[in-house]
Amino acid sequence: MQKFPDWNEFTPQFVDARMPELLAEADKAVLEIENSTPATYDELVYKLDDATREVGRVWGMLSHMTSVMNSDEWRKLEEKYQSGMIAFSLRTAQSEKIYSFAKKILDTSSFEGDLGATKKRILEEMVKSAEHAGIALKGEKRERYNAIRAELAKLAMDFSNAVLDATNAFKYEKNGVTYTIDDANYPQTMKECADREVREILYRARASRAADNTPRITKILALKCELAELLGFKNYAELSIDSKSAPSVKAVYDMFDELDSATVKIADEEKKELESLAGEFLGEGVKAEPWDLAYLAERLREKKYSYSEEELKKYFEVEDVFAGLFKMTKFLFGVDVVELKGEDKPSVWHNDVRFFALRENGEDIAWFYVDPFVRNGLKRGGAWMNEFGNRNDRLSLKPLALMALNFPERDKDGKCYLPFREVETIFHEFGHALQCMLTRIGEEDAAGINLVEWDAVEVASQFMENWCLDNRTGLTVPEDLKKRVLAAKNFRAASLCRRQLALGKTDMELYTANGEVDHDAVKRGVFSHFGMPLTEDDRFLCSFLHIFGGGYAAGYYSYKWSEIMSADAYGAFEEAGLDDDEAVKSVGQKLRETIYGLGGSMSAYEVFIQFRGRKSDVKALLRQQGLIKV
Repeated sequence: MQKFPDWNEFTPQFVDARMPELLAEADKAVLEIENSTPATYDELVYKLDDATREVGRVWGMLSHMTSVMNSDEWRKLEEKYQSGMIAFSLRTAQSEKIYSFAKKILDTSSFEGDLGATKKRILEEMVKSAEHAGIALKGEKRERYNAIRAELAKLAMDFSNAVLDATNAFKYEKNGVTYTIDDANYPQTMKECADREVREILYRARASRAADNTPRITKILALKCELAELLGFKNYAELSIDSKSAPSVKAVYDMFDELDSATVKIADEEKKELESLAGEFLGEGVKAEPWDLAYLAERLREKKYSYSEEELKKYFEVEDVFAGLFKMTKFLFGVDVVELKGEDKPSVWHNDVRFFALRENGEDIAWFYVDPFVRNGLKRGGAWMNEFGNRNDRLSLKPLALMALNFPERDKDGKCYLPFREVETIFHEFGHALQCMLTRIGEEDAAGINLVEWDAVEVASQFMENWCLDNRTGLTVPEDLKKRVLAAKNFRAASLCRRQLALGKTDMELYTANGEVDHDAVKRGVFSHFGMPLTEDDRFLCSFLHIFGGGYAAGYYSYKWSEIMSADAYGAFEEAGLDDDEAVKSVGQKLRETIYGLGGSMSAYEVFIQFRGRKSDVKALLRQQGLIKV
């Protein structure tokens, strides 16, 4: 029977005692592999997986705790063992014996059938990973590479903690109301708060938070450039793209240019329409400033589509949203979601955390945690999916996933009503979880999201957003209101697209530079091109966690790259007929077998072609967002 993590036992004291033992055991096991002569995939890969699994599991749980229950104790532990984990990871990745074993097995083995092809890809990616880890570097160059990797990990951790601390430290009170700039409250306040002074104070605070990250940005950019050059790449962007589905940096810039051209005129019209409301809502002669834009956009949307977000929220109580999501999942993919409670529920790290099973034909095929509510100062902002265990047929292990969200806490009646953007967030993150849980790949190294290229990992999640208002969810939004919401789906689509392009291109510009770059000037130049206003005190990059504290460095473009594929995937359902239940179910099963099922067993490009019968088309996204005529 599968064991779940014991979060009651997982204390700082337990981790501090266990980590040195696990690192020593793992190092010993890798040394034994190096001193043997593995001649087959099974002898090499399975032994390596077994050698590193437990230390990786405990380290992953420690990193999880700093994300959801942050404290000085957890931070100190993460900092204490981070260098040891990096050293062990590099020691394994840079093992010349393991590298030569992998290359020899690739050269001498016959890989037949789907399983053989999967094993071959795992070995190929192991070889590429070793090359990216500096396997070819010798002496001082390898020492320098390893030092850079350790320093970058420390910088990323410090960057993230600085953003968390700065966000938590800010509170502003006016007329008995306390305002914050956390992800759960800030976006809604900026849309609904009529007090312009409050909006300006909040906007400036959020845009300028964590200014102490400025020197870290400079250091991160320089070190990543140096790292890439050590590996023989022109810049860090070239290194990043080498392991993604995009064929080149140029291809990414071509996508930026195509979407730029398609949106520039429409965005200009959207801007003029928004500014026309300034007199009515800000006062005659008052110019709209950055802190006014979300507020004006909400007023414009109310005028055009005759509903407010507050009106819509009352139909999206969090329990109803989860029920609707799970009902839609059953319809599309034929699986049930069942919450486990009482004695059936394993331990969790916080009382808010819930636990669910994914069932097919009465059998549990996967499980997942949901951590739904904001915890200021303890939980980092945003929403994410993670996995605590992947499918592994050899060891009879099933997937175990996590959805971390940041919804407002329940009200005095125990209810939590969600703005529509948070409804989309639930569907989005569950899309990630489904790719982890619906995998039909039994090799853990290619199951779920493992080996799925970073710029394709958002396809499964973005796709699920299309179904938030589908009648088959059972969510009881009045038909007239639903029609107005659907009509507003592409409201300011060009402007929103250009904001994403500004973020993506800023990221690429920073990481295609030589490391010595005025990052603030780059940001301002790119944002100006895409018509995104910034205040003079803007320090947005200091809280851009994706590219400085997370895994999106020279990869933020992935959201748009994936969005093209997800829009095209949804197009298959449109072509089949969205009102035809049997047709939708049939396409859903095909999607499950390919994009949700094949994981990293083949490239995302090949997986998409298996589903769609052709490569993806950017026009699918433009059509879906109403940016070109059908």
